[in-house]
Amino acid sequence: MGFSWSWTRLKNFRACPKRHYHIEVAKDIIEPQTEALRWGDEFHKAMAAYIGEGKPLPAHMEKYDALPGAIRNAKARGANVEVEQQLAMDRDFQPTGWRDWDRTWLRGIADVLIVAQSKKRAAAFDWKTGQKIDPSMEQLGLSAALIFAKYPEIETVHTAYYWVAHHADTEAVYQRDDMLPFWNKLLPELKRWEKDASEMTYPPRPSGLCKRHCPVTHCAYHGKGSYQ
Repeated sequence: MGFSWSWTRLKNFRACPKRHYHIEVAKDIIEPQTEALRWGDEFHKAMAAYIGEGKPLPAHMEKYDALPGAIRNAKARGANVEVEQQLAMDRDFQPTGWRDWDRTWLRGIADVLIVAQSKKRAAAFDWKTGQKIDPSMEQLGLSAALIFAKYPEIETVHTAYYWVAHHADTEAVYQRDDMLPFWNKLLPELKRWEKDASEMTYPPRPSGLCKRHCPVTHCAYHGKGSYQ
């Protein structure tokens, strides 16, 4: 099995390579299921069932119905709508299977994917259930790249985070030609990461997160962080 990654893994590696190693590579430490994580999982499952299967929303989620309801109505009218769509590609930006362990390089999940092949357009939505609006456009760019790989006829991808707590969204539109500068910026970092992974180099990166939010308790920085 070769080097493979996702936006979440990249974000976690950037935050602390050692924490990333124990939780996502060696998997010898399990990250505690916080209330925020539980809420996120519950919301994603409920929206997938609501849009994809026509099941009713739980009562405490009905207030978030505006966008999901519009998407569900579009699906009922015949739009090509997929939920929790697993997307993957290889190093040559060609589509692969999610569990194609020998080839797959990048994986990502589109919470909602709408493909209008006749118009050469697609739209992807990502539910964000945290309290803070923190828009990293890089994740939206990766979603667009995975969609371009899977659907070679698509020329334009509209991407958006939907911030559930704020009833607001952050949008970005990508053309197929936008992917070259996007990858030129990101690939050098990915190559360094892959080299570190091949050498099993995962040093700690102390920060304020070490004080309360890291389950790697044997790390020298646990409970101390960068403020010793």
